[in-house]
Amino acid sequence: MVKDDLDLFLTALENSTRREILKRLTLEESYALEISKWIGVSQQAINKQLDLLEKSRLISSAGLMPSNSGAPRKIYRPTNFSSIIIDYSRSFFEVKKYELDFDLEENRENESSTVKELIGELKDVNEKLDDIMKKRTELLSRKDSIIMNINSRIAREASDNLLRAIISTFLETLDEEETADRLSMPPEVVKIVVSDFLKL
Repeated sequence: MVKDDLDLFLTALENSTRREILKRLTLEESYALEISKWIGVSQQAINKQLDLLEKSRLISSAGLMPSNSGAPRKIYRPTNFSSIIIDYSRSFFEVKKYELDFDLEENRENESSTVKELIGELKDVNEKLDDIMKKRTELLSRKDSIIMNINSRIAREASDNLLRAIISTFLETLDEEETADRLSMPPEVVKIVVSDFLKL
């Protein structure tokens, strides 16, 4: 995902009303008036939030519903499902977005399960996710330690601001071509700087 798209996505999520709208829409598709009643916010305010969510591609139109009191009502549904991970440590700050891909076949298989079986499976999935996050936290701690070690070497050996920018960006990407692209620099220059730094 391009940076501007990620920024738009994060901006959409920073507001508690917009997060509440998304939470409600994951339960069922709905329209502005009904959402305003759910959340206890004016319809005018909800319309503004819906517009922003739609521009961020977090929701989309699911069609129109006839209304006895006027124009048809626009129905909204959640879209662009993903997992956002923000890592903020002593030595690095990263935001990553991972698209979620759903298996429709698996959903059909679950239809034959009882609610009790599904709750048991949900507990199992949650426990596995917690275990993954614990392991991830351990790895992040190790990553932080490694980067702190490298940063201390940068401070000692790279006095030039340009060299520091190249090395710091390379630490984020671990890819010389992407580093050159981000810094709008010739790849050959980046390769020379990185090659010299890796000898330290």
